[in-house]
Amino acid sequence: MNYGDLIKDAFRISWRKKYLWFFGFFVGGVGSSLGGNIPSGAGNFDGGGTEQSGTPGIAAQLGPGVFDNAALIVALVVVGVVISLLLLALTLISQGALAENVAAIDRGEGRRFGSGWRAGLANIWRMLGYYVVYFLITLGLLVAVGIPIALLIAGTFAATDSVGARVTVAVLAGLLGVLALILVFIPLSIIGQYALREIVVRRTGIFASFGGGYGIFRRGVGRSLLVWLINLLLGIGVTIAALIGLGIVGLVLFLPTILLTFAEMTTAAVVAGVVAAVILLPIVLLVSGATGAFFHSYWTLAYLRLTGHREDGGPAAQQAAVA
Repeated sequence: MNYGDLIKDAFRISWRKKYLWFFGFFVGGVGSSLGGNIPSGAGNFDGGGTEQSGTPGIAAQLGPGVFDNAALIVALVVVGVVISLLLLALTLISQGALAENVAAIDRGEGRRFGSGWRAGLANIWRMLGYYVVYFLITLGLLVAVGIPIALLIAGTFAATDSVGARVTVAVLAGLLGVLALILVFIPLSIIGQYALREIVVRRTGIFASFGGGYGIFRRGVGRSLLVWLINLLLGIGVTIAALIGLGIVGLVLFLPTILLTFAEMTTAAVVAGVVAAVILLPIVLLVSGATGAFFHSYWTLAYLRLTGHREDGGPAAQQAAVA
């Protein structure tokens, strides 16, 4: 596999098929943080356990304004849940859309936004199942690594009162735990990338996809690790370049705001800041979408190459990528 061509092909597809940036935004931007953003406050409500007689006492303790705003609080929670579910759905759709479209373009087939959206919708439940299984595997591995480390530390604390021995064992156990996590989760992340493409491109089952992903990794451990390392280095480089570029653009845009603030022209500074933010926000969204599309394309093309897909898409593929 020519790794230089892999990078160039991923860049070419993501640059010439700019509709992929829409999906790339939810994969590389919003989608990366969805796991920690889904509200869990619904579990704090007790719909049937509060007696009417206790309500006045609670209201007296907390103040009359709390229950007056209950409807607003519930509405905000509902809006938050709806938005989170919408972002989650768009992330799942985008994963399937990008994998299917990039694979089709590499085969020389033409694709548009509509076909990508339909492909994403067709795979949305499979993507949801994929993430559920991936989460369970991750949780199981964390438990498998964490329990022995915890038992080792607990056993040391029970066996001796020596502070030095306890600290030494705790530090060594912590280092071993970090090393074990690295050795476990780097392969898992690679297998997860392959499994996602197995589901979308080869239409395998959710559980079978992880077996297929493991098989691809096992047959080409060195190449898979090199693909991962290149991805890591590219990610660091792209992140630094994006931060520098956006920082320069942001400084230029907000320079009038800064000058007006020092001149104590508050109203004008606020207006200039709003205008600068309105200009900067689309640029940030475009950068996020473009980078998300590129890295997703990179892994899809790596999967296709490692599974025996032709190295050269030929004139048809190049023509489709240009279209």
